[in-house]
Amino acid sequence: MGEAMAALASGPRTHEQLLALASEEFDLRWDTTAPVRDRTSWLAVTGMVELFDRQIHLTEAGRSVLATIVLGRPDSDGTDTAVQLPPTAKAVAHLIEQLDEDALRERADGANLYVPGTSANGGTLDALQVLTEAAIHSITDAEFVRFVQGTFPKAQTVATARTAKDTLKALGLIQRTSSESWAVTPAALAWVESGEPLDLARTVHAAIGFFGEVLGELDKPGRPTTGALAERSARYLPNRGKPLHRSAVNTRLNLLEACGLVTRLSQTAYRTTALGRAFKESLPCSLADDTTSRTPADGDAVNQHGASPFDNIQHSNSPGSDIAAELESAARDSANPKRLEKAAVVALGYLGMPGKHVGGNGAVDGHVRFGVGADSQILAIEAKTSATGRVVDQSLFGLAEHRAEIGAHVHLLIGPGFERRMLKEANDDPAIAVISTGLLAEVVRRQEQTPLTLTQLAPLVDPALHAAQREDAMHGYWEAQEIRGQLEYALVDILNVEAEDPLEEGGWLDLTSVRRELRTRGYRVGEEAVVETLEFLASARIGVLQRSEQRYRCTASIHTAGQRIRALGHQWVAAAVLHQRMRSGDEAAQA
Repeated sequence: MGEAMAALASGPRTHEQLLALASEEFDLRWDTTAPVRDRTSWLAVTGMVELFDRQIHLTEAGRSVLATIVLGRPDSDGTDTAVQLPPTAKAVAHLIEQLDEDALRERADGANLYVPGTSANGGTLDALQVLTEAAIHSITDAEFVRFVQGTFPKAQTVATARTAKDTLKALGLIQRTSSESWAVTPAALAWVESGEPLDLARTVHAAIGFFGEVLGELDKPGRPTTGALAERSARYLPNRGKPLHRSAVNTRLNLLEACGLVTRLSQTAYRTTALGRAFKESLPCSLADDTTSRTPADGDAVNQHGASPFDNIQHSNSPGSDIAAELESAARDSANPKRLEKAAVVALGYLGMPGKHVGGNGAVDGHVRFGVGADSQILAIEAKTSATGRVVDQSLFGLAEHRAEIGAHVHLLIGPGFERRMLKEANDDPAIAVISTGLLAEVVRRQEQTPLTLTQLAPLVDPALHAAQREDAMHGYWEAQEIRGQLEYALVDILNVEAEDPLEEGGWLDLTSVRRELRTRGYRVGEEAVVETLEFLASARIGVLQRSEQRYRCTASIHTAGQRIRALGHQWVAAAVLHQRMRSGDEAAQA
């Protein structure tokens, strides 16, 4: 806000110029001018700026306020700065020396990490140091639980304390000395004695996969968000076979930030620091497994015209990633506009909107069908490319006629970004839904981990919404899905802990007790959501909980619960393959 006012102090600017400034100097990766307009609209209402002649002008009132406020600017990333790393403690150096390819591959996944306390102001380091120091001599399981509960007000349950202990073990900070006791590892002791954050970071890197490797990922062009990092994690974890949950990536980022190796740019964006780059270069790291190719299986979904959504895509082990990458690349290939037209149809088909590429003068670029049965509707596609990332002054005249030819009532205007006047014209048209290729690519990528139904995807193609509203709606659905998955895991964990408690017979908990345990873990969900989740876990298809009136107990471990849920996906794939083969056989017989 203030920084935008400061930019206007030297003269008026357009929204597009402020957007470029936000990207180039403040690392704000906005796809459209909507966030800039939100700020200038507020400034206009308060009298700080005036908007006329397609530019924003700073008023005298704005200049007066500007003189009284402190401005911020991102710290330099120190790209050209030479960094001298502090010496490594001997026990920690020994760990790093042992990291050959086999050792890197055998590191723990670190999928369920929890550090109690706060991540701000070095809190992550403080919490890990306090927990590690508690085990310097020796500590039993029961003593560790009591220590965590007595030290961290938000970690009061036995299950939470045990998760903290398991995290220390996963990070290479404690090890078992008997069936009931723990002690610090030599590397952890060296870190506590040196107080050097990089000794901790090296120890963690030697213990879990996708830690130091994150620093390299953040240095790649485009600087991936936490969601993209979670997706990429599977390529560094050969023993896992699926990406980490975003919470596991966030825990890594919090620790890297506390050690001074990354800096946070926004809620989901980070940047490697100069220290982080030097640190990364000093480590043996795993390489991403990007070599696995994927060819369409018999069970791959096909659209209504018989073409696979994956046609003409160079496959990796993540079809959604491939489709999204092609979409983003095609959006800037202005010399080959048909490439984006086809990529848009493929992307929407992958989301459950089968369609067809048309193209050519005087016709729609393509069309897709949204919905099932009598309630379905045809959506026309108009794809626009731009090598610079922003489509400028292209006419939208004739779109209504094109829609009428195919019986469509809505046009999807798809492109990497649009110049202000063109965007306003499209937004003012009640039959046009503007979709940035960036958002569409993100929806496609997330469809593997947090798939949305057509009902939930409706905001993506709703012409009544503007770009920012469209993105907010998608993020709301993704967040709800992630919370639901976390809730399912927490309920199984709570009931497992109850079942293992020798003082409790049968492991039964009533609904009130279950919700009380959830609150101690920071979950604020209504009774209806809890009951719905419990019933899902107790259903015949999952069957990891047992219900007796209003009481529940666990009948399987967390590991088995995860296997049961994953098995549903495998069963669907097998059923799709069988169905495809049967249909192919019927068609061959008819021929």
